[in-house]
Amino acid sequence: MFAKRSNSPAPADVVEPWSRQRLQALLAGAGVFAVLLALGLGYATVRIVASATEPAQPDAAEIAEEFPVGPDGVRGDGYRNAVAAAPMLEITEADLRPAAPSLEPARTLAMPGATDTGTADVPTGYPHTPEGAVAQLTSIITTALTPMDTDAARFVFEHWSDPQANYLEWPIAQSIRAFHASAGTSNGDPTIETSALPAAGQVKGTDGEDWVLACVLFDVQISLAKETRFGFGHCERMQWDGTRWEIAAGTAPAVAPSTWPGSQRSIDAGWRTLEQKD
Repeated sequence: MFAKRSNSPAPADVVEPWSRQRLQALLAGAGVFAVLLALGLGYATVRIVASATEPAQPDAAEIAEEFPVGPDGVRGDGYRNAVAAAPMLEITEADLRPAAPSLEPARTLAMPGATDTGTADVPTGYPHTPEGAVAQLTSIITTALTPMDTDAARFVFEHWSDPQANYLEWPIAQSIRAFHASAGTSNGDPTIETSALPAAGQVKGTDGEDWVLACVLFDVQISLAKETRFGFGHCERMQWDGTRWEIAAGTAPAVAPSTWPGSQRSIDAGWRTLEQKD
């Protein structure tokens, strides 16, 4: 569930906005990881991190031992915060780029299909299961991210999150804003073409039947004069409100590994290829 650390360069302290000219140069092929930073996907929290001297990442079972199940069948906020904060596989620049498929068979995650369309045209009707939470997250993020419009993202977030969740702190909203700031564009700019296709997913943790830490890996393609393509991982706390899954309030989870879908690093990171259920 939580992958082992790997050696990689020291983290950069600050991610500064990039000029439109530099962004266009990057889009022309000067470096996909730098493009990721410039676009703001993952905002300033995306890091190239780790050293051999850092402590090992916690195991899910070890975290669970610290937070016993209560009489209501859940471990509670302390456990949920620990699961959310647990670091995942740390990435290098090369991990995001298109890469050869792994020869190791990929694990799969069976994805239930939507049975309805909800507010903001978000597909919904997914089952009350961890896989249903992953599926709902893919629909929320795809709908919010694709237009590259902060107003559209706000509308999606406000109708698909806990009332206590803060839109201003949502990484997807920050990513869209950072993209426009870096590219010199604005909401509704016709020169931007974006697609975010869910390629893999994983369940980082659960607490009872109504709370899931769901993660999705997207194949993102953005065109702005030139096209760039990269893997983008994202995690959210998800909760069942009695009828559907929605984004839960709470501290943002640790940064998900943005690896190229299907690559060996993607498998190492725990990503499981999404398969549509019949």
